[in-house]
Order: sequence, then C-alpha cells, then structure tokens
Amino acid sequence: MELQQGYGSVPEAEESGRSESTAPRRTVPSEQLLKGARELVILHDGCEYVLRLTRQNKLILTK
Repeated sequence: MELQQGYGSVPEAEESGRSESTAPRRTVPSEQLLKGARELVILHDGCEYVLRLTRQNKLILTK
C-alpha cells in the first residue's frame, strides 16, 4: 500500500484490481469547468458530486 500524507493508505493499482491508464493525464483549468459559476455537478457511476468554489478561492468536492 502506498501512503499519501494526510489521506491514509491508498491501494496501488495492482492491489485494487484496476489497471493503470496509458492515456496521458489531462489538465483542465477550473475556470473552464465552472464557466463563471460557483458550483458544478459531476455525475459519476450513478452518483452526483458537487464541486464548489469557496470565498477563499478553494475547491471542495462533496458527494
């Protein structure tokens, strides 16, 4: 298990059963995602997640 500071143990790809993607990592500016809004709803695997921009200009993702 790989340990990330502040997040506890995180299983590595081979332990979790997922293979690592060969696609390059994409970078998307938050301004492009939010398009002037303070919130964005993300649908993933049948669940809704809300990405919020705070007054302190931080991003928070909640389920």
